Amino acid sequence: MNQMRKSTECSNEFQQPEVISRTQFDQQRIASLALAGVMLVLIVISVVRNVDRYEDLNVSFRYIELTDLVEPVKESLEMAILSAPAVDLNSFESGIAGLPDEVLASEEAHGLSVIDGRIIATWMKDESDLDGVTYILTPKIDRGEVKWSVTGTCSEKKAC
Repeated sequence: MNQMRKSTECSNEFQQPEVISRTQFDQQRIASLALAGVMLVLIVISVVRNVDRYEDLNVSFRYIELTDLVEPVKESLEMAILSAPAVDLNSFESGIAGLPDEVLASEEAHGLSVIDGRIIATWMKDESDLDGVTYILTPKIDRGEVKWSVTGTCSEKKAC
């Protein structure tokens, strides 16, 4: 009879760890699901908080098209300003001193003009969130160099 108790005791010892491991498995599974839920909530919060940043980045990225259009005109105007014997910024206009002719914004093209030495670029009429937004560069002579200040409605759109 002593042998039977030993064998029963042994079998109880082996069965008990199965119950514990099953419980531990369930606890680990619940913990894993809880962690996955927390991670999902954090991702959703991050996406919701960064939607505005994504939209701003998208606007800035698209707006590069207009700023790239201005670069050659900016370089031409800068050369004309620095090579002029007397600097009168009001004398620099579209179509004068090697500057391109004025282009009005339309459904097919962005607008671009030089008025009183200022470069004014306007986003095309495409009914987008950038429709009619302006990018204005104003030159200033400082110690023989041209410094540019940026104004226009592009700052409201966080594009410039």
